[in-house]
Amino acid sequence: MKNFSTFLVIKVFILFILNINLYAHDRWLQPTTPIVKAGKDVNIEFCVGHGFESEAAPSEWWLTKYYLIDPDGNESELSFSYNKEKQKSAVGKFTAKKKGTYMVYSKAENIHWVKTKDGKYLQFKDKIELDPLEIKRTFIGWQYSKTFVKVNKSGGDSYKKIMNSFIELVPLNDPTNLKVGDSLTLRVLTNGKDTKWNVAVIALYKGFPGDIWSYSYFTEYPGEYYTKEGIEKEPIVKIPITHRGLWFVKAFRMMDEEILCKKVYGQHDAYFFEFTLTFYVP
Repeated sequence: MKNFSTFLVIKVFILFILNINLYAHDRWLQPTTPIVKAGKDVNIEFCVGHGFESEAAPSEWWLTKYYLIDPDGNESELSFSYNKEKQKSAVGKFTAKKKGTYMVYSKAENIHWVKTKDGKYLQFKDKIELDPLEIKRTFIGWQYSKTFVKVNKSGGDSYKKIMNSFIELVPLNDPTNLKVGDSLTLRVLTNGKDTKWNVAVIALYKGFPGDIWSYSYFTEYPGEYYTKEGIEKEPIVKIPITHRGLWFVKAFRMMDEEILCKKVYGQHDAYFFEFTLTFYVP
């Protein structure tokens, strides 16, 4: 009976993960020109899709906050716009006045997605404002993104600024200064501190020949909320840079007791705790 119960739990867990993947799309920030000269305007796209192929702006783009961190660490808010008829992504713009490394950051926190019984998808922030009788499925998520722009040359500490996200990747070396043969070292944080969650990290470069759900790199940090193994390890990952061009990295929290059993984040059909990061290797 005990073995059967264990099998049943594992089966339910696998089905739950598969169910999440059915609805999951990658969201990311990406500069149209990752290397520019000082004084030039820089366009930043906010995309949804897979493998750098943007299908459209994320549906919750208008519930997302966007920030620019300059090479001196100064932070300012950015505005993004989206024309569904003309654009494949939401777009923001800033003028690169200083030389060095800029970081653009976005956060969409406690976002609720609802699928209604008549097939519509709606988004709400913080709470669902809809008659429960009209709801077929609900989803909840926290999604953050970073991207980097080199102005004339790499420099400054913007890339290492901690934004205190619910889940966050913080580079320990400047992503705009990487070349093939190097590694990008990342620390996984939760609210500015080393994460205790079980977090998986994947990466791929533009042009990777795998299918839509395959990646060129995968690792996992087993935090204490999932397993007692590995608690003493630091949540640090090193991604080998094997190709030139655009790179995409995603960290996502694996389902655990806090989510599935304790229902800390409410009762929903799917949960998303994700952080994406893009950078360019010349």
